[in-house]
Amino acid sequence: MADSPSVAITGAGVLASNGLGRRAYWSALEAGESGVRHLDRFDPEPFPCRIAGQLWDFDPADFIPRRDVRRWHRHVHQAVAAARLAVDDAELAAAGYEAERIATGFGTSVGSPNEAWAEELQAFATGGYKRVSRTASSAFSGHAATIHVTVDYGFRGPAITIASGCTTGLDVLLWGVEQIRRGKADAALVGATESPIFPMSFAASCAMGILSQRNDDPEGAMRPYDAGRDGIVLAEGAVALVLEREDRARARGAMILAEVAGMGSAAEGLNPLTLESEGAAMARAITAALADARASPDDIDYIQSHGVALSVYDICETNAFKRALGRRAYRIPVSSVKSMTGQAYAAGGLLGAAGALLALHEGVIPPTLNLESPADGCDLDYVPQRARFNDVSAALTVAMSFGGTHTAAVLRRAK
Repeated sequence: MADSPSVAITGAGVLASNGLGRRAYWSALEAGESGVRHLDRFDPEPFPCRIAGQLWDFDPADFIPRRDVRRWHRHVHQAVAAARLAVDDAELAAAGYEAERIATGFGTSVGSPNEAWAEELQAFATGGYKRVSRTASSAFSGHAATIHVTVDYGFRGPAITIASGCTTGLDVLLWGVEQIRRGKADAALVGATESPIFPMSFAASCAMGILSQRNDDPEGAMRPYDAGRDGIVLAEGAVALVLEREDRARARGAMILAEVAGMGSAAEGLNPLTLESEGAAMARAITAALADARASPDDIDYIQSHGVALSVYDICETNAFKRALGRRAYRIPVSSVKSMTGQAYAAGGLLGAAGALLALHEGVIPPTLNLESPADGCDLDYVPQRARFNDVSAALTVAMSFGGTHTAAVLRRAK
């Protein structure tokens, strides 16, 4: 929309396996610190993979009354906590927005049907439906995260829950940007939350054969683009971002972490489980994001990639960068925060976006940890092992999901 307002990110709340809070997360990325360790949420002995990216130091009671901690599931705890961190980071309470003009959107794909599900199933098996908790259906719902965030702050603008696999986080960001661009809201709180570390999730991932078995080296297990990669490491996490009309944010003196300059999405429409390797659909999403931002490949200084350490994904996005950016792709630093956080599914795209904010705001490009010997076909500048100091004016961040759905965003440094 030619006359649509610019949208700024003015606050970020991050819960990652390697850092809680925006500053702690950025410090871990800059230092190349992994949050992957031997998991202790349940007994992993029956599984070939026994490592994960848990939120090791997260206590939901620091953010939520204990009665609500007991009543609701972990993905809700994480969403509310990330939202509170983001709102405080943006100093949104002092901004003076009407509650009806603040949109709320969160996403989750797996949610957290963990031990609480087993407890309710046992209650049903022993005493029938009357023994099942009255809040069970709401607690299991992915929409519970969005609802609890709106209730926590009393936001009364448009609200939505999105579930689109690993692109969920960027898709929620796109939704929030559109609410502001179209005049339906003056500000938006958007985010994604995921807590897939429970036995059934591990069993399903093991059945697919996608989990790393590098149990003797947890921190070295997530290896995007590396010839020695052997799969992903599951992680939990949540990210929330505060979006505002940029003119309103500047008028109130808000810190502006970045401008959301452009967004684009595309689907392959070929296979429900896997991706094509040529990267054509991902390239279309990138091209659409560049067009929306009125940017060219020469304007992009950094790419925060999907980088999930699965061969077909690594090849698909590498080829997509070459298709969409041409020869410029070889001169743009590319890195993946998942090498340090693990794969948090729905939250992964926003963990990447938060990593891109580090590059834009601080001039630090986070590394791709554990990249020692690039795999065949992975021949771009993936910033191996160590962070790089680099002036970044515009960053591209992307996300890919099973079945070939792709989303891309262009973020610009605030002027």
